[in-house]
Amino acid sequence: MMPLFAFLLVLFLSGQGYAIDSYCNINVRVSETGRVVKGSPEFEVVLYNTCACNQYNVVVSCDGFNSIVPLKPEVLRKVEGGCFVNDGQSIPYSDPFKFQYAGTLPTTVFAPISSSVACS
Repeated sequence: MMPLFAFLLVLFLSGQGYAIDSYCNINVRVSETGRVVKGSPEFEVVLYNTCACNQYNVVVSCDGFNSIVPLKPEVLRKVEGGCFVNDGQSIPYSDPFKFQYAGTLPTTVFAPISSSVACS
């Protein structure tokens, strides 16, 4: 009788939203485009929001990052502790943020550091 009660309790709580996974990530993919700009390979960086809610104020690591062609500060701007992405604007679940740069690919660049989450 007790296992049945426990099962029903878990089922009830799950239906009430208490078992919802609220963990959100920003996944980053960096790939070569195949183009060469001023003698350096061009890369495309894509940030995917895996959360159903919007994420904004995204900061990624950028130590050692250098682009042959400067990026607009609203795309990627160095701040204390990393780089601010998309001028702090929202990255929705269904719309990844993309940018290209030409240069070298440091191994730890663009690892997500922090973001804010807004569900509406």
